[in-house]
Amino acid sequence: MKLIITEPMDFSPEGLKILKKKFEVISLDNISKLSEYIHTANILFVRLGIVFSREILSNAPNLKVICTPTTGLDHIDLDFCKENNIKIISLKNEREFLNTIPSTAEHTWTLLMAINRKLNMACEHTKLKQWNRNIFKSFNLKGKTLGILGLGRVGKQVAHFGNSFGMTVKGYDTNQSIKIKLVQNVTSVEELFKISDFISIHIPLNDSNIKFVNQNLIDLMKQKACIINTSRGKVWDEEAIAQALIKKRIRGVATDVIYKELSSDYEKSPLFSVDQRQFNCIITPHIAGATFDSMQMTEDFIIKKLMTNVC
Repeated sequence: MKLIITEPMDFSPEGLKILKKKFEVISLDNISKLSEYIHTANILFVRLGIVFSREILSNAPNLKVICTPTTGLDHIDLDFCKENNIKIISLKNEREFLNTIPSTAEHTWTLLMAINRKLNMACEHTKLKQWNRNIFKSFNLKGKTLGILGLGRVGKQVAHFGNSFGMTVKGYDTNQSIKIKLVQNVTSVEELFKISDFISIHIPLNDSNIKFVNQNLIDLMKQKACIINTSRGKVWDEEAIAQALIKKRIRGVATDVIYKELSSDYEKSPLFSVDQRQFNCIITPHIAGATFDSMQMTEDFIIKKLMTNVC
């Protein structure tokens, strides 16, 4: 069987050895070469650099399996895969394993601390050889309220960070039965947005969660509140978030995701229109899970899963 690794940079060395023992492995040195090889592929091992649309997948008549070391699957046309009996091997619902992966929670905390201290703006200030600390005064985290939206694996990890910093941690999940030690559950998402000094978004992307964080919720936020998103760009209203920051209805926005990040016109995101030298806004290019350690761990896990389910 022929297996194509579409984005092989820093791919797990041990994982690659295992794959080469079982499959004819082709590692693309450039994403643009996918069109030359996809028609021969029985298995694709993908990351997030390509959206595997119906148009692209229709060029792979021999495709049986797509492996993706991700929890989200919005980069794959799942309807096409179902219609054509293409199996998806992913990290979705692999809770026990995912609890060992800290990278997304760590990046969330990095963004929270950076947006609180206006780190991006302060760095831009000193690049201009200026030195005025008074315009970057901020707040202690200790004693503030951290609101966790989504009490799954990452939400739980971020909650522990908040407790370590002496914050009061509140949480809301649409599944009201989820309880986490040291997290005080609130009865509504509206209450969470009203009382929180920092809101960290960790809900999954599904049909019911598109623009879950809407204008109504944003309007409830404190003027000095900050919001952080390391979930998916489609779970909030980007235009409303950008306008709330520009109009100074909230203090800061930090995100690792944008609504159209998987399309060629991602730069049209309203968040890119925010002047990051003037407003407290930080955008990173979906790097939360992109540590050498975590990526190799997840690749090795998916390879083991592939071997169990296919070989």
